[in-house]
Amino acid sequence: MQLICVSRGSYSCGKAFAESLARKLGCACIGREEMLERATIAGIAAGKLEMACVNPRGLNERMMLEREHYQSFVTSSLAEMALSGPLVYHGLTGHLLFKGIPHVLRLRVVTDMETRIKSVTNRLGLDRAKAKKYIDELEEDRRKWVRTFYNIDWEQSRSYDFLINVEHANVENVASAFCAVAQLPEFHETPAARVALENLLLASRCRVALAEDDRTYYASFQVQADRGNVSISYQPRHLKVAESIVPVVEKVPGAHHIFATMAASRILWIQEHFTPTGETFQHIVEVAKKWGAAVELLRLEPAETSSVVEQATAGQNGAGATPAATRETGGIEDDVPADPQASQLREGGVEETFNELVKLGKAGGRMVVQGSVNNLSNAIDRSISYSLVVIGEVFLDKGKAARTRLSRELTSTLQERLRGVSVVQAEDMQERFLFGAAQLVTMLLCTAVTALIYVAVFTHQRVVLAFLTRPEMAWRITAAISVVLFIPIVAYFSGKAVHYLLKLIKME
Repeated sequence: MQLICVSRGSYSCGKAFAESLARKLGCACIGREEMLERATIAGIAAGKLEMACVNPRGLNERMMLEREHYQSFVTSSLAEMALSGPLVYHGLTGHLLFKGIPHVLRLRVVTDMETRIKSVTNRLGLDRAKAKKYIDELEEDRRKWVRTFYNIDWEQSRSYDFLINVEHANVENVASAFCAVAQLPEFHETPAARVALENLLLASRCRVALAEDDRTYYASFQVQADRGNVSISYQPRHLKVAESIVPVVEKVPGAHHIFATMAASRILWIQEHFTPTGETFQHIVEVAKKWGAAVELLRLEPAETSSVVEQATAGQNGAGATPAATRETGGIEDDVPADPQASQLREGGVEETFNELVKLGKAGGRMVVQGSVNNLSNAIDRSISYSLVVIGEVFLDKGKAARTRLSRELTSTLQERLRGVSVVQAEDMQERFLFGAAQLVTMLLCTAVTALIYVAVFTHQRVVLAFLTRPEMAWRITAAISVVLFIPIVAYFSGKAVHYLLKLIKME
């Protein structure tokens, strides 16, 4: 079953291409404009949201909430359509709504500016200069929309599987060619992909239900689902809505177990094999407790294995997650074959570590991704406000030197792509975020050096003043150089001492 997302600029023939491709494949076809109209009918202020996205001041709190409602509504609608049959969606970045769905075919259609100008001139009756200005302004508005919604550059080529330039090609012929591409095994639905899509549909339906209920309408939520297990996190400032979450969500078909927890932020831990008894686990949990954050696990598999195979969540933070509803089995379970996806989670220690996080009330989700940087980057949901990304032991099939180099490259790449998020390697966590024996020694040493410097200066004031005030030019130059060198040294040692002192009393 095909799921094709066509990204199109203004007057770039993208709509014509998408409609032709859908017709040739026998797929349903829907566009961004129709989704905006449906959202408006559903009571979402889509028009105001569009205007707010292009406003230089950005979104206010009310519009940020409206963005959540719009995203959940569109995701729910598209996921439902995709599960019922092949689908072609044409808009800006529809594929970003399908995070973790591996078989999505992501296409971007472009054409030359002259063709676009001619289309605007014929359709709107504008002269060439005004038509070009109109296109430029429209494109800039769409860039702002994508940046506001997904925090990425709309035109990044790595976000797409194919970039299609129809400047010198007939749209119908290009659509015929991509019918063959859509039939490739990589873009066919697998059982794992269908489960992931069902999870996405359930999560978005739950978010829509929260948006439609008066008791929970005004609060911000992050919702994830895994085969009937629904995890909902909310901000501490929305504590009053906590008691209303379960009654609202349990009415959604398919929501069997509901976890509602409070989380101020989230930490993403990337590793190849997890263990709840390791030092990294202890460090991450300690940081999560300090920050009031939930911990999300992402297992990075070697490149030769499958792509994204599993997503699951449980309670995310706060006072601990408590199931609100359970499915009664009477102690009798169906005799079903072992789930290979669950096996992959167990093999990497994900399930064991995740269960330990659930006990601590810090579980934020779990995921398995194929070992490539692009797949990893595409699987990370950028609408989630991560406070920290930790790179643990990855690329274990490589030698030590290659593993170190690849880990550093991965850290650098994610730092670039996840703008504004701290990305660190696991071995650096102790130094940057925690206080231990090594930090205690460093703090005492820096404090001692700072104290000695001040004692030496204040007990030898006459000597210091005589040195600084000698009239000879050579002495003046020497005194100036000495001061320039002395001040940074004092600032370094005193700053280090204060830094570790604040870390010790947890006032970073």
